[in-house]
Amino acid sequence: MEKNKKKRLPIGISDFKTVIEKDMYYVDKSMFIKDVIDSGQVILITRPRRFGKTLNQSMMKYFFNIQEENSELFKNLKIYKDKEIIEEYMNKYPVIYLTFKDMKALDIQAMMNKMKMELSSLYIEHDYLLNDKILKDVEKNVYNKIMNLDENNQLYESSIKKLSEYMYRYYRKKVILIIDEYDTAIQQSYLNGYYKEFIMFMSNLLGSGLKDNKYLEKGVLTGITRVSKESIFTGVNNLKVSTILDELFNDKFGMLKEEMEDILKYYNLEYEEKDVMTWYDGYNFGRVGIYNPFSIINLVDNKGKIKPYWVNTSGNKLIKDLIRKGNVSIKKKIELLLSGETIESSIEEAMIYNDLSTENESYVWTLFLFSGYLKWVEKVEESIYKLKIPNKETEGFYRKILRNILDDKNIDIENILEKLILGKIKGFKKDFKKLVMGTLSYFDVKGDEPERFYHGLILGMIVSLNKKYVVKSNRESGLGRADLLLIPRDKKDKGIVIEFKKYDEDVDKDLVDSAKRGIKQIEFKKYEEEIKSYGVEEVIKVGIAFEGKELEIVSNLENIIDN
Repeated sequence: MEKNKKKRLPIGISDFKTVIEKDMYYVDKSMFIKDVIDSGQVILITRPRRFGKTLNQSMMKYFFNIQEENSELFKNLKIYKDKEIIEEYMNKYPVIYLTFKDMKALDIQAMMNKMKMELSSLYIEHDYLLNDKILKDVEKNVYNKIMNLDENNQLYESSIKKLSEYMYRYYRKKVILIIDEYDTAIQQSYLNGYYKEFIMFMSNLLGSGLKDNKYLEKGVLTGITRVSKESIFTGVNNLKVSTILDELFNDKFGMLKEEMEDILKYYNLEYEEKDVMTWYDGYNFGRVGIYNPFSIINLVDNKGKIKPYWVNTSGNKLIKDLIRKGNVSIKKKIELLLSGETIESSIEEAMIYNDLSTENESYVWTLFLFSGYLKWVEKVEESIYKLKIPNKETEGFYRKILRNILDDKNIDIENILEKLILGKIKGFKKDFKKLVMGTLSYFDVKGDEPERFYHGLILGMIVSLNKKYVVKSNRESGLGRADLLLIPRDKKDKGIVIEFKKYDEDVDKDLVDSAKRGIKQIEFKKYEEEIKSYGVEEVIKVGIAFEGKELEIVSNLENIIDN
């Protein structure tokens, strides 16, 4: 290597052998192998996407694979110093390696075709088994059918277990089964509406390979979530599960602080540690602080330019839908999260996709946590955790999702409020009513759920007005609790207090009367006092009354300027 020439970065490369042979920059996670050897017979590891799962699984394949001699790949790594493990395990076991990370399809037939092609390729990889007296004629017949993409799906359900048996006969050693991103196909089936049809196939495929398989030495699966109640892991003997809540493997995925510092130092990058921490740190894996490795590597590749990298790498349809359809409680908690606060939720370590809905709130926050969009900061009690947005990059993700929701409906909240501030009451009322109708339809709000709309509106304001206003919802203010405060960052601008009222036929003559009741409450309880405490002199007071999808608006600016 030329003097001072730096190693290439492994951008987009997750094959361990390629990274080592091409002498790319590698964060040494080889002691993961020892941890796996010392753990249970079947190990399930869940981590967010792009935190090194595939690279670690690839490393395991090259380490154990009896068909290769790969000592050169490991001679400069930490694991090579453990001579006992090297002697006993390196390239001493038959390996079955599968990755489902690219299993994405819109319907069950397309997904089954992809699964069958993956399993067919696996059988072709080991077709040497056909050239010996290892297989009986009937077994050879089935083997050939699987390679040739037979239409019978049931042939494939036991294919992993059968292959492990055949390899055991050939090598006289039990098999190590490595499956990367096992749950990608399952999540795709849920997203695209064929979950119930597909989950039985996956249960049979993986269950038969893992349960009571006397030819299995060790199974290691990685994914984002642990799928439960679908019998994949039911009855698996000696199953060891490692999630981000556990200490097992807590330093083997993602970047530790010292690893982050080493890579930035190696590439001679000057950086503000606070900026890197604010943007890419904050993950808590089994009480170990972790940086996002994908973002750090791309930060280096972009000469230290701070910007979002990880959140822009794949579609987030499921997360977006859960935010959009979220009930009042979910929307309130997203408001708190975007304000930098923590929320509490029970975390279901075993994910049930069939029960995933906005009415089963704990599953929503579980998915957000295990997918990397939240971090846990404290265990309150058994299965109850305090959760928070981990860093600025993921905070930007939430704001972008919410902004996209508003953009889809061409909703410009800032422009609507500008009319109010200028006293253009008719224009404000017209545009605000249009905003309500758009927000109601997009946030899945029923006519009898004004609270749901209200919190959808607040989320929209939080992301749209962030540069000009601090948005506070239901905070202590004056003598009571204001529904909504908009505190201008520039003290010369006007503040806004909004009070929402639902029409009460026993109290109000009409909707206008309801809205006037909101203004009276603002004045009586002095809600504007908190805004004025920031040095803001002028405060606009607005009462908004709802009845289903009908609304009326009254403000203290009536008749000042009209348009």
